[in-house]
Amino acid sequence: MSETFLFVHGAWHGGWCWKDTEKALRELGHETHAPTLSGLGELSHLAHPDITPDSHVEDILAVIKWRELDNIVLVGHSYGGLIVTGVASKVPEKIKSLVYLDAFAPEVSGKSIFADANPERMAAFEAEAANGNFLVEPDLFDAWTDDPVKKEWLKSMCTPHPIGSFRFGVTLSGRQSEVERRHYIVCSRNSPSPFQNEYQRVKAQPGWQTQEIAAKHDAMVEAPQVLATMLHKIAKEEIDA
Repeated sequence: MSETFLFVHGAWHGGWCWKDTEKALRELGHETHAPTLSGLGELSHLAHPDITPDSHVEDILAVIKWRELDNIVLVGHSYGGLIVTGVASKVPEKIKSLVYLDAFAPEVSGKSIFADANPERMAAFEAEAANGNFLVEPDLFDAWTDDPVKKEWLKSMCTPHPIGSFRFGVTLSGRQSEVERRHYIVCSRNSPSPFQNEYQRVKAQPGWQTQEIAAKHDAMVEAPQVLATMLHKIAKEEIDA
């Protein structure tokens, strides 16, 4: 039976980053959706200073409504973990499974995950955003992939990110806990990283299944076939905790 996957990309990226993973999943018979968040990728010309994680939650809620999606496997990468959590807190009844791919998995409403996870990096973002600038440049390509060709492609595709998404957390209602199937996939070659800490935290909690993928942070770019196979098994409940 076909499953419906909805992908939420991370900071600086766009829906484009999922294309190879989407292709592999479609070849397995699944339906996929990979929208781009406001102010990024092909929507970068619409960037403005007031974009926050809640803005991006509204983006995904609109996709769910207007594409008439239901029984969704909702996958968030990196910063996208905030967004899928916010979506789950709004429409848990629409979600079959939540999957965090090397992502933040917030538990507290409104808390800036970036400032908490890496205050030095957040301070650098704030310095970059001084003098009225509200966009910050991507800065960690070496953590995303070792493949030189893919790294150059990422550099050509990534766009500056609205800093409001980093300054503020996502608003949570608490209803995200109604989604019973929660998975965390950690990218084992992306270490050290705040996502290793997220992985260890959720691994110790009941109700989570955890897996590792041998990739750097951008597993959907670096190992799309492996990731697609893992997501297929998650959706079909064929994967071990």
